[in-house]
Amino acid sequence: MRHSKYLILILIPAFLLIACEDILDQAPVDRYSDPVVWSDIQLAKSYLNAIYDRIPNGFEFRGHSYATGVFSSETVQTKGQQLTPFDRGDLSPDNLGDDRGQITWDNFREIQRLNVFLSNIDAVPDAYSESEQERIRTEANVLKGEALFLRGLFYSEICRSYGGVPLFDAPNELGDDFPQLGRATFEQTMNFIVADLDNAAQLLNLKSETVMGRATKEAALALKSRMLLFAASDLTADGTAANEYVGYASPDRTALWTAARDAAKAVMDLGTAELSDFGAPDQEAVAENYFAFFKARDLSDKEVIWGRMYRPDAGITIWTNRWCGPNGLNCWGNNGPYGNVVDQYEMQDGSRFFDHFTVNGNKEYINTSSTFTSENPYHNREPRFYASILYDSAVWQPRFSDLADLDPLGIYDRRTRIVIENGVEVSKRFGLDSRQGPISPQNGGFTGYLLKKTLDDAVEGANDPNENIVVWIRYAEILLNYAEASLELGDHGTAATYINMIRNRAGLPDFTGDITAALRHEREIELFIENIRWYDIRRWKILEEVMTPEHYGMDITEVTENGVTTTTWKQINAAPQKNFHEKLYWMPIERDELNRSPNLVQNPFYE
Repeated sequence: MRHSKYLILILIPAFLLIACEDILDQAPVDRYSDPVVWSDIQLAKSYLNAIYDRIPNGFEFRGHSYATGVFSSETVQTKGQQLTPFDRGDLSPDNLGDDRGQITWDNFREIQRLNVFLSNIDAVPDAYSESEQERIRTEANVLKGEALFLRGLFYSEICRSYGGVPLFDAPNELGDDFPQLGRATFEQTMNFIVADLDNAAQLLNLKSETVMGRATKEAALALKSRMLLFAASDLTADGTAANEYVGYASPDRTALWTAARDAAKAVMDLGTAELSDFGAPDQEAVAENYFAFFKARDLSDKEVIWGRMYRPDAGITIWTNRWCGPNGLNCWGNNGPYGNVVDQYEMQDGSRFFDHFTVNGNKEYINTSSTFTSENPYHNREPRFYASILYDSAVWQPRFSDLADLDPLGIYDRRTRIVIENGVEVSKRFGLDSRQGPISPQNGGFTGYLLKKTLDDAVEGANDPNENIVVWIRYAEILLNYAEASLELGDHGTAATYINMIRNRAGLPDFTGDITAALRHEREIELFIENIRWYDIRRWKILEEVMTPEHYGMDITEVTENGVTTTTWKQINAAPQKNFHEKLYWMPIERDELNRSPNLVQNPFYE
């Protein structure tokens, strides 16, 4: 099978290099020719490094500022409350929208580059003297493992969005019969990815023996765990898939869930990863350390299985604070969490938020609790809430000098303050981080909340890049994968053990109630904004349940009348109505691709 649009574009530079040599019979001065690259192990590594740079970078993947949170109802865009075509339900081959982040067919470009690498890397040691060949071959084998991991990674991103796709294990060439290109089945695609990751794991070293940021044995096995969990789930394996491109034709659920469980267990059995100690049961310490985990400058923590690191002076630069920080610090306020998500964070004793608060007919939050008596809904919450969410009055960063007098503590300020004396309104000040504030009001969020998790409070304002890591996969996810697969296989005791392990580490008691609900809740909260939720709600087939309720935010008004202050917290609509359609469980193949390769079968419900 052969792919067209993106792969041809990659082939052109190589042929131009050959043409240059034919015309001038001299080596180009601004690049290396193929024979030179594949005779030098350091140049081969540099070739692979360029592909690493194409891996998604948090909220700034290839010019897009939004991660999958905007498709999973975790967060909302700032720009005019615009819904994506996905959320509007009018997604089509001709209307995919601009802000798709890592949900992209473009990964075939990198797969072509990787196949070029894989077709040449075995020959590199032959260019060295006999005395050096063994050393170079050892290094080349590790690089080969990295390339197999990366091919599995790029294919996994395509597969989880589109289903079965064209499979390439060798470079494409000009003149290939692209119009005859067809899709592999979902099962074939999964088998291809798993084989790449198994082969990668055989060649790669452990994290402790590897330069941070490069592929490792743990990373390959962990990605395999993620993919096999996806494959075993209802979306692709409940026997109702529309065709063989988006699910198994004859699924054996027990075998699929067993494979998913065993893949997670393989990571656990390595004994090299562990949950970070956040200081539980000290909840204040947990909140501080959970936040600090995501603003680390390197990947050394044993919970981080694999991720990306950034330096301001070399390589890719990311601007997470600029994209997602408060407008009152001149940042852009993107990816504000919905109140629907914020209200899922539990109280400090592990009880549900709405066990203690209700919303009245005027949509105001009213405390009904005999346990937690504060009227402020942000008091007495679990540690992960304080580590993940910027809410009104949360301490964040010092203001610029012209606003320091108004906010000496450096809090996130969303409330409106009104002073009334003798029945007359004498002053009204809007929150410094609101859409009526004095700094970049157009960048104020719509929900009343912003992200704290993944930001760095040492990065001030919008002019400095972030240097903190982007975590791609961590041990907490693996334990939850193991718990879910165990649960589906009927082993409730094992599932409960690992669900509670995650909760206890976060300073919370064991869960109560339905175990499936508890598992899904922990994945929603523990893995919030880590590019996992969109895949979870699709594989569980609960997309309609998540999308269709009103998506709300919080408006806070503080009125001081004759010296007496009253504060109200009120739900407000934060987004237009989202529209569910069953087609949204899979992305459509874009029209240009179908035109170039008519044998590509479109995904269900798309014309």
